[in-house]
Amino acid sequence: MNPAVSLVRTYLKLNSYFTATELPVIKKGDDGMFFEVTDIDILALRFPEASHIVAQGRPGPLDDLHFPPDPALDIPSDAMDLIIGEVKEGRPRLNPRMKEDDTLYRALVRFGFCPPDRLEQAVHELQSRGETWVRNGGVAIPSRVRIAAFGDGDEQPGEGYTVIPLRRVANFVMDHLKQYHAVLHPVRRD
Repeated sequence: MNPAVSLVRTYLKLNSYFTATELPVIKKGDDGMFFEVTDIDILALRFPEASHIVAQGRPGPLDDLHFPPDPALDIPSDAMDLIIGEVKEGRPRLNPRMKEDDTLYRALVRFGFCPPDRLEQAVHELQSRGETWVRNGGVAIPSRVRIAAFGDGDEQPGEGYTVIPLRRVANFVMDHLKQYHAVLHPVRRD
């Protein structure tokens, strides 16, 4: 796995996302043979109110240590959050095939929470705005889906997608490791 993808995966896991990395987008060509069109560097799904916790002694939620998420992720508290992410070691940008119908359709179907009759609209909204909400049509939990580019360089607005600098990702991971060193230190066995 690419080191930058691994770093982003760790960052998203610390923010209570379930992640899948380097998912191939495969398509059948005109000659009948299948080929990889592109890959999706990272898909990350977070449930509402998800939290990374550690018990601090007594069992029960009142004593749990909750690791706070990064506010830069702008995580909704009342909806699932799905990130379709591109990770670059250079400038944060999307690969040319990221916003194609095939890629976005496969990303949405992979986690299966977008009703089939809503897929076409969701793909179009992702292509035009970089974000879509799925709130109706048999969906039990409202969901936000967004395209994000992680990369090196200054924070800058994306052109129809969210940009998260790798510097911020690395600093969050390092700060987390420093702040919770005692918790994350190897556990002794009694």
